[in-house]
Amino acid sequence: MTVNEVYLLIQYIVNKSQNGYVTPDEFNRVINQAQVSYMDYLLGQFQQYQAGRPISNVQFGNNETTRQRITPFIHPATLTVNGQGVATYPSGYLQTDTMWTSNYNKIKFIQQDFLSNYINSKIAPIVENPIYMIEKDGFKFYPNNIASAILNYIKEPTTIVWGYTLDSNGLPVYSVGTSVNPQWQEVDMLEIISRALRMIGVNLQSTVVSQYANEITKTGQ
Repeated sequence: MTVNEVYLLIQYIVNKSQNGYVTPDEFNRVINQAQVSYMDYLLGQFQQYQAGRPISNVQFGNNETTRQRITPFIHPATLTVNGQGVATYPSGYLQTDTMWTSNYNKIKFIQQDFLSNYINSKIAPIVENPIYMIEKDGFKFYPNNIASAILNYIKEPTTIVWGYTLDSNGLPVYSVGTSVNPQWQEVDMLEIISRALRMIGVNLQSTVVSQYANEITKTGQ
């Protein structure tokens, strides 16, 4: 689904619902907020955690379906670890998927309050079983002479842009050259459009949005 198809669909639904007109700048702002909201939902919203059950209803890694939704945003990176055992986050980093040594032995994530237990472990010494923590500015590895690590991570979605120029009447005209299409699969874009519409004030589920999309396709409007 191109950004122009998304924009036309939202305009069509808003007009059908008699909720006025969405300017290009309003669209760009709302659709990007909606995709951030949807990504947060897929990664696992901590607001849904319950006492004694620290997981959300939907969470990346819980099942194959959720993972497939995130697939366009899973990127590989080779991290350079400095002498203090620190590696900075790659561009657009959101969340770790997996972490390995250079020869693909898994590096285990731990929380800061467990660090002493792992450093002093006689059963699984960190020299042979490296660990990492997440800190403010990057990853912290033990042992600190690990030199490099291989990371699979979830990257922030590219900002969606409906680019435009102004015609002689000052009205916006779609510009392919300055636009940025969504990276999501179409089924996910329907969910994102639903979220964007709710922000605008139109409360529709993705199934209804899909029906409107089919209606546009048939009528050519």
